[in-house]
Amino acid sequence: MSEFLRLLAIYYLCDSTAAIRPLTASEVSACMSTYETVKVHFVRPGDLAPPGTPERVAQNRQAYRGFKAWERDNAALVSNMRARAEAAVRG
Repeated sequence: MSEFLRLLAIYYLCDSTAAIRPLTASEVSACMSTYETVKVHFVRPGDLAPPGTPERVAQNRQAYRGFKAWERDNAALVSNMRARAEAAVRG
């Protein structure tokens, strides 16, 4: 499994967990970090602007749109990964 798919699986676990119970502070921090890493996968390496700048805000929007487009283009894989995450969370 690629590093991107491994991180995406963790992101979906976070999402599934948050749907059934509040996340702890440490879980929130870890999940936010994972999501940020997944999202920046859709920004050209080395091109990230400093956090808080208008350029970074634009990059975050572009990255989010890229991520959502990737999910649409890989709908079967995403559905499978989300189902596995939900099953893992629900036991």
